[in-house]
Amino acid sequence: MNSLLLAIQFLTRLPIQVDTEFNEKEAGKSLFWFPWIAFVMGAVVGFVNNFFYDVGPLFGAFSGILAWYLLNGGLHMDGLMDTADGFLSNRERDRVVEIMHDSTIGVFAVLALVLVVLGKFSVLASVAIQPVEMGIFFASVRMGVLTAIHYFPSASSSSMGNFFKRGASKNSYYLQWLILAAIILFTRGKSFLFFPVAACLWGALLSRLSVRKIGGLTGDVYGAIVETGELFMLILFGVFFS
Repeated sequence: MNSLLLAIQFLTRLPIQVDTEFNEKEAGKSLFWFPWIAFVMGAVVGFVNNFFYDVGPLFGAFSGILAWYLLNGGLHMDGLMDTADGFLSNRERDRVVEIMHDSTIGVFAVLALVLVVLGKFSVLASVAIQPVEMGIFFASVRMGVLTAIHYFPSASSSSMGNFFKRGASKNSYYLQWLILAAIILFTRGKSFLFFPVAACLWGALLSRLSVRKIGGLTGDVYGAIVETGELFMLILFGVFFS
């Protein structure tokens, strides 16, 4: 129960006023809950978007985006912005790391923020996505992050990345795959297995880029994988499944 509460407190802005034990072991255990908490968050976003869609697609999209970032508090957006500033700076490794740690917001950070949010808004306004489908997209993206955690090294400068990686369990990761596959097959059929596979490939692609750029992954890069991965899922759905 402690690991579940820890995951909820970390991933959402729900006002759960419960003291939790936060250490390497519990952090590793909390990773098991990441896809399922994300699934529920995605279902809520999908429900809100659909509920207001008949009022108007644009209003439905705005409501969905509002619910999206109220639920997670923009947790991953900071990582996206820092990663964009660093990776797109075209500097040497040490300087890229410095830029990512700098609290100043650069041009690339602003562009990344605007393009990702605008991209999500555009798809939500153009395509009706059911709550369970949105839940699958959210859960799939977290499997992409977990793939990055398990199969790619953390950067030496990343205390948070190393913290979660040391406590991660591959047996738990395999079980998560089985559970998510069962949910997809039961609710949407085998064609939707395309999404977690695509999300993991996306996570692996950005992870390889991060290893080349800064020698490994950081908490910021995980955030970038989430934000861009969510947009990637929406685009794939809009192009191939709508």
